[in-house]
Formats: sequence, structure tokens, C-alpha cells
Amino acid sequence: MNNRFEQFAMPARILGLVLVLGVGVLFLVGSRGAQLAGFFIYMSFACTIIPLPTPPYVVAMGKTFHPTWVALLGATGNCIAAFGEYFFLTWLFSKGEIQARIEKNRIFRRLRHFFNRAAFICLVITGFTPIPFEPFRLAAIVSRYSLVLYLLAVFAGRFPRYYLIAQIGFIYQIPAYLLIILVFVMVGISKIGVWAEKKSRI
Repeated sequence: MNNRFEQFAMPARILGLVLVLGVGVLFLVGSRGAQLAGFFIYMSFACTIIPLPTPPYVVAMGKTFHPTWVALLGATGNCIAAFGEYFFLTWLFSKGEIQARIEKNRIFRRLRHFFNRAAFICLVITGFTPIPFEPFRLAAIVSRYSLVLYLLAVFAGRFPRYYLIAQIGFIYQIPAYLLIILVFVMVGISKIGVWAEKKSRI
């Protein structure tokens, strides 16, 4: 299972790093149109497979653009990312042994039981709040939850979340250097998490 997943995970991490750096440069030197396009493309890749730090970029967008437009672009982009991820992971899990190992996990079985009782609400709440969203996204895909309801839940959770974060950028006009530091901190935490996961397998 690990070898099959890792062959996709490494290119995804490289793509994620390229997107983080590329969009960061756009925010510093790009035109308003380039920033909008770059932000939308960035959010269209931000998912479990490519875990990109989104809050700093949403705040940066909120400094220049109306929070409603930022939230709309961000949430729509996330729906595109979720759409692609849904089909990719459904295909990957169809190989059999990966899904079987996931379903045997005791923690995942408890999570799935809770998820199945209120799937849509779980996705909306975890999409909006700081509660980890990824386990519930995984539960939705493993359970073959309705794609339409899944995307609606992603949008319903992410739109108000990004609107509020963009409002922070609009109201407080946080300096660019602080947002850059936050990006590096979030990327660093993500890398530490990957390293810790690999160590736990040894």
C-alpha cells in the first residue's frame, strides 16, 4: 500500500512546493489579475493529496479584494480540488488492499461510524472550523458518499471560513513579511508531520 501511495505522494509534494513559491511571488510582484488567477489555481489544487497552506494566501487576498470574491474563488477552487481528489482516491482505493487496510483501522472505524450518522453536517462543520477536515474527507471517499453532496458540503463549509479569514486581511492589513513567515511555519509543520509518519512506520 505504502509504495503505491508514495509514488503519487512525492510528485504531489513537489507540485505543492512549486505552487506555494509561485503564488507567493505573484502576491509580491504580480498584477491584480495575476493574483486572482494564481489564487484560484492554487485553491484548485489544495486538498488532502496536496496539502497547501491556505490561510496566509486568503488573508493576503483579503487585503486587496472584497472578502466575498475571495471566499467565492477559494471555495470554488476547493470544490475543483475535491472533485479531482474524489475520483483519484476512488480509483486508488479500487485496487482493494488500500481500502481494506484503511477500513481495518480501529480509529477510522469509529470515525466512519460517526460520519455515517451525519455525513453532510460533519463535512460542513469540519470544513468551516479548525477541526481537522481531512479524516472526514477520507471517510466520505471511502464510503463512496454522494459526489454532489460532498461538493456542496465542501463549498458550504469553506465559503464562510474563507470569508472570515479574508475579513481579517481586510480589517487588519497584516504585513506581507508576517504572512511569509506564516507560510514557512505551516509548510514546516507539514514536513515535520510527514517525517514523523515515516518514522512511525520504521
